[in-house]
Amino acid sequence: MNGKNGLACITPVSSLRKGNNKIVIRPLPGLPVVRDLVVDMGQFYTQYEKIKPFLINDGKNPPAREHLQTPDQREKLDGLYECILCACCSTSCPSFWWNPDKFVGPAGLLAAYRFLIDSRDTETEARLDDLNDAFSVFPLP
Repeated sequence: MNGKNGLACITPVSSLRKGNNKIVIRPLPGLPVVRDLVVDMGQFYTQYEKIKPFLINDGKNPPAREHLQTPDQREKLDGLYECILCACCSTSCPSFWWNPDKFVGPAGLLAAYRFLIDSRDTETEARLDDLNDAFSVFPLP
């Protein structure tokens, strides 16, 4: 909207009309346009799936009930699970434009971190190994 990525559903029109009566809405940059404002988000979701966006539990000693978290453990996730996968952050990132088939992107990295710090997930090391490349995070020495 007016040259900036954002969510049209929550952006007040008044904020877009500052000093100008014209509002320009364009499709997300860096993604193939299907028609009008509709873009093909397939590559974005392919990259997102690489981080395995779900809890992984080793299955050893299956609990008799759900995996509980302390309030402190749960609080660590605040701000990490609210992402609606709109792709605004990834499509505004030049690294995503230049390497859309390789770069995980900001949305994927945020989700990866969300699962890395979740006390119920048992695959932290495997997740870190999967992220250890130049198109995810900087390689570990």
